[in-house]
Amino acid sequence: MKKIFLTLALGAMMAACTPENNGGCLDDGRNRLTLDFEGDYWTSLIDSPQYNGELLYKQEGYSWHDETTDLYSTVNELWYTAAYWNGGLAVSNYYTTDYTTATTFMEQLTVFTEGAHSGNNCIVHNGYKCDMMGDARSVLQFKSSEGIIESAWVAHTAYSYSSSVQGNDMAEPLTSEQSIWIVATGYTLDAEGNEMEGNSAIFNLYENGKASFSGWKKWDLSSLGRVQKVKFDVQWNGEGGADKFMHPAYFALDDITVVKE
Repeated sequence: MKKIFLTLALGAMMAACTPENNGGCLDDGRNRLTLDFEGDYWTSLIDSPQYNGELLYKQEGYSWHDETTDLYSTVNELWYTAAYWNGGLAVSNYYTTDYTTATTFMEQLTVFTEGAHSGNNCIVHNGYKCDMMGDARSVLQFKSSEGIIESAWVAHTAYSYSSSVQGNDMAEPLTSEQSIWIVATGYTLDAEGNEMEGNSAIFNLYENGKASFSGWKKWDLSSLGRVQKVKFDVQWNGEGGADKFMHPAYFALDDITVVKE
């Protein structure tokens, strides 16, 4: 069974609940839930091979849904196809501590760590928004109601890391002036179901040509507030902006904590 941490605030137990109680409850009685992508359901969503596999590319609409947190995601549909190259969040259990062993898109789901933040599985983001190709941001949403995505743990992928260090067929290594970061933007829906853009939060992947961290690092997303969905973009400060961004737009997420009333 996947591990979902839940403690209900009831009566006298309320005094024991604190905002720092990971996987417990908040002191105002709301529930904090952490999704760690563990269990047979999540493992069945890991594609092999990592690129052009049956799950992510040869069936329409790879998606997943966690009933406990209500978090849901599906690959984007662009240019009349729904596939991972259009942006999405794919489950992975591929890891390496030697980035030189996973330097191409053929190893796109390989995370540059010893393993998941907890357990065996995590998810890998692919995609960014640009005028030339369209909106390929990955989307993480609550399927049935709004909630707060409080935090997540972030790691580099080996493919993106190797590109930053030694370049790839389409991009030079990052210079000492170049940086890459993630932008998470929250959205709610109006009465007609139209998206209303809200707050954004930024997480630095590479700063001044070098990785900003190693292993897993926690990202506080609470400033997004109550949302129906969050869209993740990868941006850089290189010349030409998004349309000239040729570095792999990948990163990993694990242990996503939400607050549901």
